[in-house]
Amino acid sequence: MVKHEADVKRVKLSGDDLRNVEKQILIGPADGFDGFFRVFSIKPGGNTPYHKHTWWHANYVLEGKGKIVLEGKDHPIEKGSVAYIEGNKIHQFVNTGNTELRFICLVPPDGDSY
Repeated sequence: MVKHEADVKRVKLSGDDLRNVEKQILIGPADGFDGFFRVFSIKPGGNTPYHKHTWWHANYVLEGKGKIVLEGKDHPIEKGSVAYIEGNKIHQFVNTGNTELRFICLVPPDGDSY
């Protein structure tokens, strides 16, 4: 399987304390992958909720600037930053820049749904 991210629809997310966030599932179980390879795009001023869940995720920042709030501590991120967030750790992604913050987010099979 080979495809391009431009061919994968961005889905605007909505919910409590979730602002200006879109998600693409580039590779998932439908493609034969045992997990989810996703790209999140957060517009300036946007953020994910401050939340936790049982699964881990690994992140790589593709572009933009922001911060990860992890267990109450701010960690600045920018293009090239990597983060591993263990399950049950409270966290949030915040765009602090003037351009879109885009990052890869890899999670196990229970970390997303279609």
